[in-house]
Amino acid sequence: MMRTMCSERDGRLFASDDRYCIDNGAMIAYTGLLEFVNGIETPLEDTTFTQRFRTDEVHAVWREKEELVYGDKNVAAAK
Repeated sequence: MMRTMCSERDGRLFASDDRYCIDNGAMIAYTGLLEFVNGIETPLEDTTFTQRFRTDEVHAVWREKEELVYGDKNVAAAK
């Protein structure tokens, strides 16, 4: 998927070896902090996990505006 996205945008892909592509505690903690700062609360009994969770399937409320670059075009997408 990343290779396809980079190809469509004339970008280059650099990825880690699969053995390093596992849960990243720092990224999980930072996401939790962003949710907390933005008033998102999930009761402990409602929390779940999915090991192969797709980050592009989540609405990140802390992103007011996202810049997408397609080659020579800049497209602003308001969230």
